[in-house]
Amino acid sequence: MNNSTLSCPKCGSTSLYKNGHDKYGNQQFLCKLCHHSFKLSHSQKRKNFPFPYPKCSSCGKAMEIHKVRRSFVVFRCRACRTKDRVPFNLPEPVSLIPEKFKYFRFPIYFILKAFVLYMKHNMSYRSLAHSLNIKVSHVTIYKWVIRLCTLFSVLFPTFTIENVFSVHADETVLVFKEQKYYVWLLVDHETNFILCWHVSKYRDMGQVKVLLEKFFGNLEPKSIELITDGLGAYESAVKLLFRNINHVVVPLGKNNQCESKFSLLKDFFRLKRGLKNTKNLAKYIQGFCVVKNLWKTHNGNINCILSHLHSFITTS
Repeated sequence: MNNSTLSCPKCGSTSLYKNGHDKYGNQQFLCKLCHHSFKLSHSQKRKNFPFPYPKCSSCGKAMEIHKVRRSFVVFRCRACRTKDRVPFNLPEPVSLIPEKFKYFRFPIYFILKAFVLYMKHNMSYRSLAHSLNIKVSHVTIYKWVIRLCTLFSVLFPTFTIENVFSVHADETVLVFKEQKYYVWLLVDHETNFILCWHVSKYRDMGQVKVLLEKFFGNLEPKSIELITDGLGAYESAVKLLFRNINHVVVPLGKNNQCESKFSLLKDFFRLKRGLKNTKNLAKYIQGFCVVKNLWKTHNGNINCILSHLHSFITTS
């Protein structure tokens, strides 16, 4: 490499060649005469966190990042291996900023369409990859679905409608890997919308309280009729916590508004052949309820559903 603008700072020779990069990405040069290695820029690596990194409390030397946890960072001394924790606030696992979708390789239209088709038409990830007319892996579609389910759990914690006078509440059991999970739904009597939902491992009054507080906690005090089956947990929760609710008990198998949703939900998981990761159960049910409500709102017009989801993401 012969370049008159570059010269060795030790001997002044211009006979140089490139010698790789340092750990910060700066270009290094090596002199052919004196074999001196040097670099022109000395920019350091950008810090991963905005707060100042601590010094070792034992020897006073610099510490490096050892582990990153959800609410703190573990630093470790390079000399004596002393560890220290620094708390900080990590961002949410799924960002609510719509500009984050610009880092995806495909437009958000394909991402939302894959999400809706998966939840509504019980299509597999591989069949979705073929039907979208784009070259995409089924693993990528899986990540889209999980990401959107988590996002909508923040944007759509409940489904709010006006003039609710009578609701149905019921629960069903799903079994995955010999473990029982209970799915609780609250459905409007007039519009048949799923107002709120809850997933738990137990079937007691505490879970009924969580389900009812999700919906009645955001409403003004008024008399509402609650229709359930004969499970005693509903009666106990209403008497102790919700005095303004008129509780009506119907025979087992007559709570049709909820039971029809449960049959669709069980068909959804049956066609998926269960779940490999049971931690995603609540996310799948969240996405199922959101798509079910929007499908009924827009009378099955998928373009209106995609526009609704896109506008809600961009304006939230």
